[in-house]
Amino acid sequence: MLKFKSFIIIISLFYSISSLAYAPEEGHVTSYFGPFLYKTNFSGSKSGAYSPVLGGLGLVVNGDVSDKGSLEIAIFQMNKTYFREDAGNFMAEQTALTHITMGYRWWLSERYSTSLTFFSAYSMGQVQIVHSDFAPGAEIDTSARDKVEYGFDFAVQAELYSRESYAVVLDTRYSKSVTNKKDEYGDHYGVMLALRFSIQEKKN
Repeated sequence: MLKFKSFIIIISLFYSISSLAYAPEEGHVTSYFGPFLYKTNFSGSKSGAYSPVLGGLGLVVNGDVSDKGSLEIAIFQMNKTYFREDAGNFMAEQTALTHITMGYRWWLSERYSTSLTFFSAYSMGQVQIVHSDFAPGAEIDTSARDKVEYGFDFAVQAELYSRESYAVVLDTRYSKSVTNKKDEYGDHYGVMLALRFSIQEKKN
């Protein structure tokens, strides 16, 4: 009898949590923010160049336009590393970066969604050389020295837990640059564990 009661309690708890999953609706505005772990898509070189996992912050805002989609804008603060190869030699440079995206999010269900956004990324700090196989003065440049980079972000989000107007979400994304230099590794992928909250409810 005790086991049966425990089973009922667990099912009831699961149902109550599931019933609180986010339901997109025209006029709703939500936001989520949290730590963002990311890594440049570079497998490393024999000379010791490697791409570390780095940490930053992310903020995403969604405005629902229907029960199936939302407009999305986001901003990420990063210290991104760019890698470039020339004749078997590698150059790695790092810069502080503000990565801004704008696009659309599709709601696959109340707990899962995906988005495609266009990004522009702005170098905000001094460029630091973190690896060079080149002789001093003969280094090649990377996109870390460009004022702005462009590309697309593809993201998949899962809601892990929700309670009233708050939720914990896991956001994974891949950033594809369309302005990489020749033989450069400037794409990155990352994951963000974030707190989502409501900014505006639909006005009746």
